[in-house]
Amino acid sequence: RRKVLKTASTASKRIMEGQKVSGTKRKEMEEGKAELQGAQPEKTIAMPKKSDFRMRAHINPLGDTPFPFPQSPDYVNWRLHFPMYFGGNKEESVQKIFANTPKHPLCYSVDPEDDSVNGKGTEKQVEILDVGCGYGGLIVGLATVFPDSLMMGIEIRDKVTDYVAERIAALRNENEGQYQNIAVIRSNAMRHLANYVRKGQLSKLFFCFPDPHFKRIHHKRRIVSSNLLNDYAYLLKEGGKIYCITDVNDLHVWHEEHLAKHPLFEKLSEEEMKADPAVEVMVTNTEEGKKVARMGGSKYYTVYRRIKNPTA
Repeated sequence: RRKVLKTASTASKRIMEGQKVSGTKRKEMEEGKAELQGAQPEKTIAMPKKSDFRMRAHINPLGDTPFPFPQSPDYVNWRLHFPMYFGGNKEESVQKIFANTPKHPLCYSVDPEDDSVNGKGTEKQVEILDVGCGYGGLIVGLATVFPDSLMMGIEIRDKVTDYVAERIAALRNENEGQYQNIAVIRSNAMRHLANYVRKGQLSKLFFCFPDPHFKRIHHKRRIVSSNLLNDYAYLLKEGGKIYCITDVNDLHVWHEEHLAKHPLFEKLSEEEMKADPAVEVMVTNTEEGKKVARMGGSKYYTVYRRIKNPTA
């Protein structure tokens, strides 16, 4: 304590005499003042290093689901993920992380949550989903393009989910008032999307560089299929969009064929896709997309719109 007081006193004297004080000394002075006043120095949240969160590129989505999930959207407390929109404060948004992983666990109630936090009784609901969000490049890029929309990344790999959650906390801490509209949860989108999202809730649904599952026997694991498109059509509002991008042409053809055959989707024109700011972010901002660009590869994408249900 005596050392802190001496450092603060010396630095203050230099400032009064018009002498320059180094950044380190100035910081020590501020910390000394904080200690004298009984306060704690403001905590900084470091941006996580991707190298600390590496794991295998893909996981079998048809395997066991070793993590909890809510019974229905009524059992989700969105204040844990978007505190500034559901009655919380800044401290909650940066210091408390709930990502449904062993490192950042999340427990779902056995009883429905209050309508003020489960989205049923509020104007704000999650309306943009990035399925298989990877290291979070898309939702981070979209956060400032659509600042009034709540968006969620869904990722099945626990360490990757941890990275995104800590990245979001650091971004919130570094950028006052920004990135409060994005969050991430570990979940299996092929099984549990409807446990988080209500009918007609989504305006945008992204599938960026999903696992191609090249072997025919594994095609049932592909995130875009006839059966899953029925689920996506249920969750998307009329006029909502589904976005797909890949660097594998065969998978792009698969996306086009299945979406074109589905009665509740119609393809956007080239002009409409060029005018959509989300397309530019999708093509340029994901980590996998940047890797493809560095390697000189090709990117194939398509966007389809959810149309009205046919009349009987």
